[in-house]
Amino acid sequence: MTIPEGSRRRYESPVREARARRTRAHVVATAGKLFASRGYAGTSMRQIAAAAGVSLETVTQTGRKPELLIAAFRDGFAGDPDAVNLDAVVGSAGLADLPAVVARVAAGLRGSLPIWRAFTTAAAADPAVAAVRAAQAVARRAEIAGRLSAAGLAPEGGEIGRLADAVGLVMSHEAYDHLTQVCGWPHEDYVTWATAAIRAQLTLGWA
Repeated sequence: MTIPEGSRRRYESPVREARARRTRAHVVATAGKLFASRGYAGTSMRQIAAAAGVSLETVTQTGRKPELLIAAFRDGFAGDPDAVNLDAVVGSAGLADLPAVVARVAAGLRGSLPIWRAFTTAAAADPAVAAVRAAQAVARRAEIAGRLSAAGLAPEGGEIGRLADAVGLVMSHEAYDHLTQVCGWPHEDYVTWATAAIRAQLTLGWA
């Protein structure tokens, strides 16, 4: 019997879907380790497949090389290769939650620092990665501005975008890398400084 096209039901197996998610997570995690240790240019899709113990086809089905890099970066920062904003790390939060928010974001910065370096290097040489990095920077600025506005912290008659830029800089990989790796600050000292620095930014007029 022929089943009309519109009447066909797609067979979905929870077990198969769970296996696919585990495989994807494993491939992304493996790619992240290789990108962090060998660099983006020094890591091939075949190397990722070999290190993950899967076929090259499985890796390519997971994503193209730039997509694997972005997924690995998100996984390192938020613990989720599909994370698209800070909700995966901090959820909704107000000024009273600032110390806890800074601590959670700082943990993400520390966990994703090696892959961030690979991401930054790749963006300088690969237009596809550079485009994603630029789009991510724009989205991050808008997200921080939105969170500040939602918390009632937007400067009256001032420039919310500039305030968002300043907060974003304080809580950036660049700042974390410089203070903890170059200057040798303990992680906890960075968290204390970042919390105080953000509070200080909130007191400025930003006209």
